[in-house]
Amino acid sequence: MRKRETQKSAPVNRRDVLKSAGCFLMLPALESFGQEAGGDDVVKANRLFCMNIGNGMCSDNFPTSTGKAYQSSSTFQPLEKLKDDFTLCTNLRNYGNHESTMYAFAEYSDHTNPQLIQDSVDEIAASHIGNDTRLRNLVVEQRHSYGISWKGGLPVSPITNGQILFETIFGKVDKKKRGELLALKKSMLDATRDEAKSMMRKVSEGDREKLDEYFSSLRESEKSLQRSERWLSEKQIDVPFPENVPFKTDGLTEYLQKILKCTYFNERSTYLDLLFLAFKFDITRVANVYGEWNWLGHHTDSHAVKTDEGFIKNIEADQAYMMQTARFLDKLKSTKAKAGGTLLDQTLCLITSSLSISKEEGPHGMKNNPVIVAGGGFEHGKHIKFNGTDNRNDVYLAALQHLGVETERFGTSSRSAKL
Repeated sequence: MRKRETQKSAPVNRRDVLKSAGCFLMLPALESFGQEAGGDDVVKANRLFCMNIGNGMCSDNFPTSTGKAYQSSSTFQPLEKLKDDFTLCTNLRNYGNHESTMYAFAEYSDHTNPQLIQDSVDEIAASHIGNDTRLRNLVVEQRHSYGISWKGGLPVSPITNGQILFETIFGKVDKKKRGELLALKKSMLDATRDEAKSMMRKVSEGDREKLDEYFSSLRESEKSLQRSERWLSEKQIDVPFPENVPFKTDGLTEYLQKILKCTYFNERSTYLDLLFLAFKFDITRVANVYGEWNWLGHHTDSHAVKTDEGFIKNIEADQAYMMQTARFLDKLKSTKAKAGGTLLDQTLCLITSSLSISKEEGPHGMKNNPVIVAGGGFEHGKHIKFNGTDNRNDVYLAALQHLGVETERFGTSSRSAKL
């Protein structure tokens, strides 16, 4: 990670304190991490972007050399100009199954019992860095799934339409009616809290613990109301619906050209453009996007990976994904932040694929899952090949800690990955 400037007084290492106490806490940020932050001009990561490539990536075409001088492969060629802005992590293990591809950022601790799904990476981050924006977490997908973002054992409802996503981010509201609705919600919340406090004095010790959990949910609701009240007075941003700029297809294979012109593929590009704008205007600081769709038979082709034609098609599909990724990262990098640096410096990006496609395992493998860690102030430009038994949660744990979340574990992580 980049070395940060020395502060006037040495801060207490809260993680060490929590570790020694055996506690797990989601502490709120104690200073503003926004673009308008005062104090020093050190750019700190205060945004999280998560993206899962649902159908899998062809792990047979991942780089073999490691470190700073690693030789990239054709799969990641679209990211070559951004090579110093990301770290490629490979040979990570998915300890779930084919169905758990949906849970790329919310792997459960017991893979024999999906009902034990824990809060996802984006939701944990949103509890820490999402309360200063109007939208604490934007969850987006193109097809209905079992749930890509999770909180409290329940899936977070995703947005599945580009126009709805645009309206959610930039839609105009009737401020008077919205204010009246917020006042009513606040009155109901106050009454509920008073009633719960009254009950606290009358119930058993066991019921008090349940009420404590209830108070926690009330505090979340109160934070949501405070966000809405704060942003109701802000000037609304007038942004046109982003134009779908086509990818250049000159010199590309016929199959890759078809992918880049596909309606579903371009819809996903629009989603990413909208999420970039949401980050740029600080409307949200957390987003989770998922796309599993059988454009041009991609899922079918994954089952043909052991043939020469199927193998090449899977690699070309991965290249298309990386072209989308490069376009999104380049937009972040090209945007200057008011606190110094770029929006990419402020945004920690995690791009993964829950499944691996290989000639050894076939279309739905669990071995050699990749995670691209981009931006966020890490020292990048390297390839880290893990030992094949470490899982992605080690990388996610390092990401959460980098964002300031005080925890020593995420899901089935065994340690914090050294990035």
